[in-house]
Amino acid sequence: MRARTAALVSVTAAAAMLTMTQASASPTTKAETPAQWCTKQGGEPATYVPWVGQQGQALPLGGERAFCRWVAKDKSEMVIAADTLSADKPTLAALAYVNKPKPQGGGTGQPAHDYCTQLGGTWKYSDKPDVGGWAEKGAGNKSLHDLCMFADGSAISAWGLLYHTNGVIRGADLTKKFKADIPN
Repeated sequence: MRARTAALVSVTAAAAMLTMTQASASPTTKAETPAQWCTKQGGEPATYVPWVGQQGQALPLGGERAFCRWVAKDKSEMVIAADTLSADKPTLAALAYVNKPKPQGGGTGQPAHDYCTQLGGTWKYSDKPDVGGWAEKGAGNKSLHDLCMFADGSAISAWGLLYHTNGVIRGADLTKKFKADIPN
């Protein structure tokens, strides 16, 4: 009986200590949203919609996605999907950006599109050349961005990716802005 009482007291004491520890611990904070991570990295969160057709005559498609954008003093831009930037693990877009695989050349004559395809991504929605892109919600189809979309769902500016590979920064250098540790 004495052993049983001691065991019960031990269990009760452990439960009380656990309750006190939980109560005194600082409250858990909500996970940072992709938009919050974007802002923390100096970017501007924006919602983009996909369009199909040639610029000026394109039609909006269904859906929308959160992106992060930087505009430099020279007006150059870098656009990346907010969830690509804030991913906890490396994405294909982040790996391509940080590791800068050498462009192979050749292709359609659109260097950024060819480079995106070379990396295993896609930038278009149809079989016609130069059709489609992403534009900020509410801005119409006058400024479509060619985004390189990868199989893991990550997305980054095709031109920004190509320029960075060639040593030119557009908008901002993302190398140290990714939440995940990107191996190079």
